[in-house]
Amino acid sequence: MKSIAIIGAGVTGVTTAFVLCQLGYKVTVFEKQKYPSTMTSYANGGQLSACNAEVWNHLGIILKAAKWLLRKDAPFKIDLWPDWHKASWLVEFLFQIPNYKKNTIVTKEMAIESRKYMKKIIDDTGIKFDQSNCGILHVY
Repeated sequence: MKSIAIIGAGVTGVTTAFVLCQLGYKVTVFEKQKYPSTMTSYANGGQLSACNAEVWNHLGIILKAAKWLLRKDAPFKIDLWPDWHKASWLVEFLFQIPNYKKNTIVTKEMAIESRKYMKKIIDDTGIKFDQSNCGILHVY
């Protein structure tokens, strides 16, 4: 039996481990926090919004995020200390601005497929959790 290590016990890590176990692999999940889903998954408050899967590299969003950088209560923060990895990531991020619409559509389609797969896992296993399918109201 092959062994696989998964780093991170968020939604993606736990789901990947689950599927790999079903395929017959011995899986170990490593998480630096005391409990699963306390980092990235936690920041989303457990919200699974497949149709709200918009990418962030749109000029309007970038300008809004730039204004947030100096606010203490900002919903988005980034360490302003320069380093090569961050600079190369930022350049690649900015070069994707022209692909905003295409990338958003692909991301939304992938999210909808993920939601279908999540429903299949729930149906196949009978997993019970505090879930609501009532939708989200956006006010503009």
